[in-house]
Amino acid sequence: MTLNVLAPKPGPPAAILAKTFRLTPAEAKLACIIARGASPEIAARELKISREMARNQLKSVFAKTDTHRQSELVALLLQVV
Repeated sequence: MTLNVLAPKPGPPAAILAKTFRLTPAEAKLACIIARGASPEIAARELKISREMARNQLKSVFAKTDTHRQSELVALLLQVV
């Protein structure tokens, strides 16, 4: 039997997300963290921004990607390579 360490997989590169969906650099960084499966609260902590700022940026990412739920957004973002 082989065991592998389960570490979070990196999300798609922010630069590619920014270009593909016309995201700002801040929105793209947030989207990368969300694509890893992190909550907006965890993303806010990692980015050292307020939870409210993260939520506002996430709303903008939803609008620009034409998604409505976090699971829908993650599924879309993970298709980008």
